[in-house]
Amino acid sequence: RAVKAHRNAKVVVVGCYAVSDRAEVEAIEGVDLVLGNNEKERLAEVLGNRIAIAPLLQIAPFRRPEPTLGRVRANLKVQTGCDEWCTFCIIPKTRGELRSMDEDRLIEEATARVASGARELVLTGVHLGKYDFDRGGDEHSLVRLLRRLLEIEGVWRLRLSSILCRHLTPAVVSFMQEEPRVCRYLHVPLQSGDDGILAAMHRPYNAAEYIDTIDRVKEAVPDVALATDIIVGFPGETEAAFAATEAMVDRIGFSKLHVFRYSARAGTAAAGMTDEVHPDVKRDRSKRLIARGAALRDRFLRNHLGRPLQVLVEDERVVDGESICSGQTDDYVRVWFSGKALLGRMVDVIADEIRADGLKGRVA
Repeated sequence: RAVKAHRNAKVVVVGCYAVSDRAEVEAIEGVDLVLGNNEKERLAEVLGNRIAIAPLLQIAPFRRPEPTLGRVRANLKVQTGCDEWCTFCIIPKTRGELRSMDEDRLIEEATARVASGARELVLTGVHLGKYDFDRGGDEHSLVRLLRRLLEIEGVWRLRLSSILCRHLTPAVVSFMQEEPRVCRYLHVPLQSGDDGILAAMHRPYNAAEYIDTIDRVKEAVPDVALATDIIVGFPGETEAAFAATEAMVDRIGFSKLHVFRYSARAGTAAAGMTDEVHPDVKRDRSKRLIARGAALRDRFLRNHLGRPLQVLVEDERVVDGESICSGQTDDYVRVWFSGKALLGRMVDVIADEIRADGLKGRVA
């Protein structure tokens, strides 16, 4: 579709698909070049300096970013690669071994993004909790990076992306507790609440460890919002195993669920497992869990109504003649409200109603 829409464009394919099925991608008519995950950092060099690259394609972590005015929330890729080898996941093969970005270069990149208007930095990585582990570091390396980022003048918020429960160590949790600029939001993948399924997935934790970690986080940061990923219908998942997942979801009370039906991916260990779950059963379990997640999400959002929320304004546009602003709260809720000339500012908003996975409010 991209080739048909842009006949004169140079089409370059990157990412995990380009690694796992390179010959298939190269066979697509109109594809000029296929780059692996290590090669993609050379995208600008490969295309040539005269090729115009859109600001959204700033993928090279070692290159000082061009100013992107108006981008209030910026991603900061600090790590890539994974060594967990979960049986359902192709990433260790396509992204390779753990590789952490140089700390000083990250500070340089973050400083440039803040100078361009970013006020919230989101730390991303395939295995964020293992930042600097490939160079002999430990969880204190991540905390040190967080401290240095917060020393940059103009940083109002730091947000952690997906992080495994066992990397929410006392050092990391204590830093969240003591530093109000670290967002009260964590995405902690669960995948299943059943120990047998977690073992079959080769996840590096069991249900008890997960619960103990979350309980410790909640005690230290009582207002933390918790999102998670769950796979339903993994080979061998019985009704009892699925019930354990439902019980875990109720026990923790997540702010948001991302529910996926298992599908085999070629090249993974799980693709060879024979105890498959019938597609109808997967579909039914998915619907049940999504409904559970929707109820939890509604309860979470309702707890925000009628009280002032600090919203970092990320977008401002005219809708039906009215200037509408939107942004995120500390605990990752999108809020819309009437306002003008507020882009990049922190605004107190009273939420009045729930709308499509977010809130509508008014300036306090």
